[in-house]
Amino acid sequence: MRILIKWCGLPWCMFAGSWLFEGLEVVKYVRDATPVAPPEPIVELSNVNGDVLRQLLGRLRQLISLASAVAWAKRVGLRVFIYGSAMPDPVSDFIRASLAGGADGVLVDDFISINSDLIDVVRINQSVSDDSVNYVVVSPDRPYQQSIRAYGVIIKDGVIDRDWLLRVRDRFRIVYGSKEFLMMLDNSLFRREVIEELQDVVDGVVITEVPSLVSLDFDDYRAINVFRCINCYIDFETEGEMRKCPPRCGNRLRPIIRRWDKFTVIEPKVLRLKAVDEIRYMRLNPPKVINY
Repeated sequence: MRILIKWCGLPWCMFAGSWLFEGLEVVKYVRDATPVAPPEPIVELSNVNGDVLRQLLGRLRQLISLASAVAWAKRVGLRVFIYGSAMPDPVSDFIRASLAGGADGVLVDDFISINSDLIDVVRINQSVSDDSVNYVVVSPDRPYQQSIRAYGVIIKDGVIDRDWLLRVRDRFRIVYGSKEFLMMLDNSLFRREVIEELQDVVDGVVITEVPSLVSLDFDDYRAINVFRCINCYIDFETEGEMRKCPPRCGNRLRPIIRRWDKFTVIEPKVLRLKAVDEIRYMRLNPPKVINY
């Protein structure tokens, strides 16, 4: 049985969640922090029952959606933070997914407690203090707090309009002396056109809830191996193994899904490094797919 990405709200998805396959009979799989183009497969399993499959699909949808949202925003040059309340239990799974997308950190306030040595946890300070490095949250209806210097300003309930955002950004930099201007995005706002509108206007985004970007499907077919040429930007689907791009450039191919020698979950501290490396090679459109 293979599980494949049926639909993604973005041109490509960032895979996360291979640790959910532990204890199952894995034939082939995609490693975490690997971009996948729908409808390519992400795993082939043997002897998995219906209840396990339904639970697996539900959790994978959320993890891949979060990793994909983070990776896409990183790809257009934005810093990305996850608001602590956006992470349901088990929090460790969503921290891993955030790392697989290349997230810069998690934001917490007095009502949210997350302790992790895997990802930077940044406390939002909304009170007057003498600290010169902090983040404050403001909204259009109450734009100014008392006199406070802030390293970064996070705007919530903002307007997705380039001119409006530029005016607000410049005003906040004067008032707070801030170096970063971030915008909160909920599920309804996390779309490709919104992210592209924010590019070069804000410094980053704060994801306030896990977006619904991915749908998964399954069938009883075998998963075909997929190898990507990052130079020609082609995914080769093949039954066998491929090392170099055969028809064009001869460059080394990056494996997407294949049978690995041993099922191995990438350590969380390595996930972000792999994600950043992968994102450098991705483009703002899906790779061409060739059956080879």
